[in-house]
Amino acid sequence: MKPWGMGVIGAGIMGRRMIAGVQPHPHWQVAALWDPDAAAAQAAASAAPGASVAEGLQALVRDPAVDLVYVASPPAFHHAGVAAAVAARKPVLCEKPLAHTVDEAQALRDLVVASGLPFAVHFPFGRSPAATRLLELVRSGALGEIQRATIRAHFARWPRDWQAGAAPWLAGSAQGGFTREVLSHFVFLSLRLFGPATAERVAIERAPGQAETRLRARLHHAAVTVEIDAAVQGEIADDNAFELVGRQDRAALRRWAHLEHGGHTSDRIDALPLTLDALAALVEGRTDTGLASVDEGLAVVRIIEALLAP
Repeated sequence: MKPWGMGVIGAGIMGRRMIAGVQPHPHWQVAALWDPDAAAAQAAASAAPGASVAEGLQALVRDPAVDLVYVASPPAFHHAGVAAAVAARKPVLCEKPLAHTVDEAQALRDLVVASGLPFAVHFPFGRSPAATRLLELVRSGALGEIQRATIRAHFARWPRDWQAGAAPWLAGSAQGGFTREVLSHFVFLSLRLFGPATAERVAIERAPGQAETRLRARLHHAAVTVEIDAAVQGEIADDNAFELVGRQDRAALRRWAHLEHGGHTSDRIDALPLTLDALAALVEGRTDTGLASVDEGLAVVRIIEALLAP
């Protein structure tokens, strides 16, 4: 079968990562790319043989070679990209977070639902083997009643060194910060594991107009309370973990892709090929893909923005 054509909006870090991941995948090819920075778009397109550089957003979404639009722009521009794709009747994969405000996320959710088009938010934990196994352990009762749950994310600096190109917006409070960029992944997973939640006991540190440097809070689910401990701590190795302690057993997801359970630590498996498999199934009409839905994306934004509100 001929690969599906992906149109990529945004030639930043995430756009380039997706372009690299698509190249060896049998079900996808990059058909077109657009970024307001024409030089960045040309440079990114050089890694995607056969991809065209669109003259603008509308040209990309209307390109007949584009079967799905991947919105990889900063969060404040997600609405414009998604709205253009929906108007052109194209399915969408939107980078997380869905939006940088609750109102905009709600508007996007309503737009997507009304369109009836295939849509997913790019949370790799949706298809990550380690996260999937953690979900199985919780849902099967293998860990027993959860007695303690903790999300930890520590950074040497923010933005991280490899994010230098996006520092102008990642370092600000309007749409950047580690809560939106990193904790949103773990909030998504917590909602998958334990259902709806509210943010409680939020303590945040940040300079005016700047991204947060420390955040402590609780996610209150119906049966589980998840403690959040996140901070920029100087010259340390970046680290993250989602740890669960149950009456019968314990498990931890560490460094994004390693599951610790039963005395064994799993190898890292890249979730992107599995995400692209699921994305092809979504475009073909499947609904049981494991990808994050627009409603899940909205639920994450509600919690993230509540964490950032104080």
